[in-house]
Amino acid sequence: MSDVLLLHAGIADRRMWEPQVAALEAAGHRALAPDLPGFGDSALEPGVIDYVAFAAAQLAGTAAVAGCSFGGRIALELALARPDLVERLVLIGAGLGSWQWSESAQAGFAEEEEAIERGDLAAAAGQQARMWLAADAAPEVRALTEAMTLRSYEQQLPVEGQVEAVWPDPSAGARLDEIAAPTLVVVGTEDLDDIKSIAEKLATGIPGARLETIEGAGHLPSLERPDELNRLLLDFLG
Repeated sequence: MSDVLLLHAGIADRRMWEPQVAALEAAGHRALAPDLPGFGDSALEPGVIDYVAFAAAQLAGTAAVAGCSFGGRIALELALARPDLVERLVLIGAGLGSWQWSESAQAGFAEEEEAIERGDLAAAAGQQARMWLAADAAPEVRALTEAMTLRSYEQQLPVEGQVEAVWPDPSAGARLDEIAAPTLVVVGTEDLDDIKSIAEKLATGIPGARLETIEGAGHLPSLERPDELNRLLLDFLG
């Protein structure tokens, strides 16, 4: 059995992984689910933030690394920067730093920003839940997503403009063929078209990668379809 590092989405925090932590630990794995800096209970300090280095610091040795969305981008970069740490890689609705977002996605981001600028953080969090979750997501999943997003605003807005995120250059999008770890790519059928296109790019670009879709899931399959994601994770981890 292995250590499994779980890196959460940008509309979430460690709470999105509760169903997976339970399933992984029941199967004998050790689940590590930290809050990334600026999310949940992890403060974001003024200065430079290196999310890939933060992820690497969570590990004492090799592990399976699973990332969703923003966490997927971090996991992908970690697999290239520190291949000695990543024995297996799971990318769930993963993002890419080099991705050119569609007009519809950019309109969604703009709607969130407008709500933030007028000080209506609840409206911004609600918009993000509508944008990213499947239309039939359970009320409790929607409420938790909004709560996690609100928490990220509380952590990040006070230091807006005072933090610089640094990323590897060139980015992972140009180096997918260098990833050696066995890789599982997962995407929900109800996720954004951009995310589904990224999943296809990852699955075709990473040698030997396997692509799995989860019917009815939006951007957070860990909460929207936890049983299906748990089955895929446990099967992939062997």
